[in-house]
Amino acid sequence: MSDQYLDNPKDSYLVLARKYRPRKFSEVVGQEAVVRTLQNAIRENRISHAYLFSGMRGVGKTTIARILAKALNCQFGPAPEPCNQCELCQAINEDRLVDFIEIDGASNRGIEDVKALRESIQYEPMHSRYRIIIIDEVHQLSRDAFNALLKTLEEPPTRTIFIFATTEFHKVPRTIISRCQHFVFKRLSSEAMASHLRSIAEQEGLTISPYSLQLIAEAADGSLRDAETLLDQVISFSGLQVKDHDTEEILGVIDHRLFEKFSRAIIEGKDEQIFGLVEELVSAGYDLRYFYNGLVGHFRQLLLARIVKDPSSLNLLSKEELNRLREISQSLLPEDLLRYLTALQEGESGLKYSAQPRIFLEAHLIRLCYLSRLKPLDQVLEEIKELKLQLKKGLTRGEPRKPDYQIPPTRPGEKSRGSVRSPDFQKASNQTRVAGNGVPVLGHPVADEFYFRLMKDRPALAPILKVASKVEVRDKTLQFIFSQDKKHFAVLIEQNEAYLNRLAADFDGYCFKVRVEEDSLEEKGRRPNLANTGQKKVNQVVNGEGRTTIEDQKVRNILDDLRGQVISVKKKNNDNKL
Repeated sequence: MSDQYLDNPKDSYLVLARKYRPRKFSEVVGQEAVVRTLQNAIRENRISHAYLFSGMRGVGKTTIARILAKALNCQFGPAPEPCNQCELCQAINEDRLVDFIEIDGASNRGIEDVKALRESIQYEPMHSRYRIIIIDEVHQLSRDAFNALLKTLEEPPTRTIFIFATTEFHKVPRTIISRCQHFVFKRLSSEAMASHLRSIAEQEGLTISPYSLQLIAEAADGSLRDAETLLDQVISFSGLQVKDHDTEEILGVIDHRLFEKFSRAIIEGKDEQIFGLVEELVSAGYDLRYFYNGLVGHFRQLLLARIVKDPSSLNLLSKEELNRLREISQSLLPEDLLRYLTALQEGESGLKYSAQPRIFLEAHLIRLCYLSRLKPLDQVLEEIKELKLQLKKGLTRGEPRKPDYQIPPTRPGEKSRGSVRSPDFQKASNQTRVAGNGVPVLGHPVADEFYFRLMKDRPALAPILKVASKVEVRDKTLQFIFSQDKKHFAVLIEQNEAYLNRLAADFDGYCFKVRVEEDSLEEKGRRPNLANTGQKKVNQVVNGEGRTTIEDQKVRNILDDLRGQVISVKKKNNDNKL
């Protein structure tokens, strides 16, 4: 019964990661710099006694270590390429060569294991040219085990070569690193992995689209071994006829048609569709942050299809998918797509740390729908330029423009509430309705133009200027003079003097000034002296402790700041304090 199972070819199946494991340097994918350096070292007989290979998982560290062992021990070598035909090469491939030792640092991490290794390599190799010792995941050795290796690495035995491999280079002691030649293995690009997977699919008689290969390569995240394992998994799911939908389902990838729905809704400004699409997304069980990353990549593809004439070298999508991308993006300029892509990237961190990611996603996508309503900057500048021309021609002095919004009606039975303003301010405000009919407002063209500009920017401030008793325009100076009884209006103007100066500077460099005119001697005689009257009243009311309180410096400072005067001083009843 057991012989029957051993003879069954189905029991001897090798996974793709082992079946297509490189056996020569020329078959290695994506590590050209490392391969070239090792081959040149073999040609020039500059072979080091210790090598350290570092990099992420599945990029070829142990594979290149085994190829190096074969190249050094090949019967036709040392050669830059092993023959894989001689007895020694086949013995290394089958793990039966005594002088070839491959151990795991996680399970042989103690000092006793290193001592046993040191005792076994005291003698020269028995059958091969070099004794090769490969320690995988060397960073998991204990500190004492590393210390035990130091002397061996500094004075290695004859014809013995150590090859260390690690995925966490920062955990290897510096004393070990300084005794080795260090090679950094880079992560593989998606294009390189997709090309390698395509060659495997051809050898296996597999029918698979470039889109599915790209999905597998991106899901592998730079690891070729992971990519081959995922391809094996996809074949087990769908057979030799792999469909894109099967690949998306087995990898948990979001359907690209869902991304197209979101992009169309955003570009066309259909914000009412966002809630339904997000509900569809949540109902399918997709992670919202994973979806968001895919949406950023989808808009990157839209930008790529819009800018690059032939994106086939940069994107492994089919012609039909590229045509759909061009159809979606044809109504937009490249800068519009770039604006969408930038806005998506800015919201990525907010979604990551949001306590309610669904609400954040919905709100952010709806905000993107409104980007299509924004006007280009050159169009806004052109409109501003046109408005300036209209102001210079005096075209804005026609009928006052009605507001775009509707004033809400008063409730039934409720009286309209008017604003509480001084009579002078209300009179000046009523005069603004006549000012737009071509009648001079302030008696000077420059002052009138200044008034209309202020009326447009700050309509609440412009009527105050009409309260001024006199307007003088001379020597590039625009001066408004207020009488003493209108002094409080001058104070309001002075609070905005910086803005008014900037506004006046637009009129051929004018300077804005405000002044309160002095009273004549006759007016001074007629006006009662409020300060003296108030002081007499205070002198009559205040005596004793009250006078001391008024003469206090703090009280005087408050009176000066508020421009006030004391009317009376009263005592508190509870503690007899003023």
